[in-house]
Amino acid sequence: MLFACLLATAGGAAYAAKPRQALFKVTLTAALTKTWTFTRIESSEADCTRTTRGAGRWEAKLSTRSAGSVRAIAAGLGKVRFSGATLRTLTGAAARSGTMTITATGQSPCKRVSRSVRCQPERRTFRGGSTAITSPRKGVLQLGRLRGADAIRSFRSTCLEEPSDIRTIRTDLPLATGPLAAADIFARDVPRWFISGETEQVTSLEGDVEGRVTERVRWTLNFTRSPR
Repeated sequence: MLFACLLATAGGAAYAAKPRQALFKVTLTAALTKTWTFTRIESSEADCTRTTRGAGRWEAKLSTRSAGSVRAIAAGLGKVRFSGATLRTLTGAAARSGTMTITATGQSPCKRVSRSVRCQPERRTFRGGSTAITSPRKGVLQLGRLRGADAIRSFRSTCLEEPSDIRTIRTDLPLATGPLAAADIFARDVPRWFISGETEQVTSLEGDVEGRVTERVRWTLNFTRSPR
């Protein structure tokens, strides 16, 4: 009898120690926007001055073609971790447009120029991209970097200048975080719910190129509970 009780107690402890889990079908929609303005002033030994001013906009929209299966696991103290959390069927498109103004001034022999141009939108598409769902800390959900989507960051047109200080700012999904409530995840009477993240970040540039870059990131994850 004592041996049987010990087995029952051990089995009950093992069952109690098993973390809570929930399986979901998850879809994602997102929008990434980067706008910028800049001024660059160049002077020569002959006191000729060339001023370049630019304003640009890059905007990408993406979504999953099909839902991914993601398992949420209670990690203790209200924390949650995700298994199989990579969403792999992302498709989307991006467009870039803007204006450029170039002014050259100075006394002879300087060449005087004043020219403005509106650069037509240039579009790129991608498919087969991916991102991962993570929870870096309690109550917070974050997406990983967008992968497999380099095409929407590569543009051939030379009409719109994007200085290197601006080009290296790669607006991406991790910039925005969303609230994560463990109660919703493990409540079986909540069949579906969503989490949204949205943020705006402004970067000022100083030095040879002066300007301002504004990044906006917005995304929504839709969770539909699946049978175990």
